[in-house]
Amino acid sequence: MSGESILVVCAANVCRSPLAELALRRGLGADSTISVSSAGVRANPGDPICTVVAARHDDEGWQAHAQVHRAREVTVELIEQSSIVLAASRDIRGELVRLAPRSRDWMFTIKEAAHLGSGFSSSAHDRVAEYVAHLDRARSRAVPLTPTTGVRGRVRHLFGSRGAADPSSIADRHGSRGHGETIAEVEAAVAGILAQLGGHRRHS
Repeated sequence: MSGESILVVCAANVCRSPLAELALRRGLGADSTISVSSAGVRANPGDPICTVVAARHDDEGWQAHAQVHRAREVTVELIEQSSIVLAASRDIRGELVRLAPRSRDWMFTIKEAAHLGSGFSSSAHDRVAEYVAHLDRARSRAVPLTPTTGVRGRVRHLFGSRGAADPSSIADRHGSRGHGETIAEVEAAVAGILAQLGGHRRHS
């Protein structure tokens, strides 16, 4: 086994990050050498997964992981032991960078990874490490941060302008009328990442 791992992080670890975790597990397949886990920056340890996420698929693998999932807080150790960290939003990524600054080079938002990873393909055993290198190079080639452009300017260059919303983030709409939109955004970004990592998107 490669020992490579993906850590997905959101706020409470009950909706966005476990959805991405389960979707990545499902797409990579049971025989994948890449492990996937999730955590939250403000998790209430022990909270169960969102019921909407749990009911998203009825296959045995999805249901087994959904039933045993319990929210947990992210730690420096979890971050530093991961091959890549995928944050639900730029705000979450910022919190993770402050928590574990040495690991910032392998931290991306979920949407950022799906966007920057365009064109990546590898069948190597250490393909997550190659993927991170690809993402980091793509990020470094983006419009450089200047007093004029700032972070917002760079984000708009990467993703295009969509009003005040940050296009590289997936908003926390758990329990609100926009819950379905959040789920759709997570699933779309994960589908892109799976295509880049050589996984597959199952529709049933």
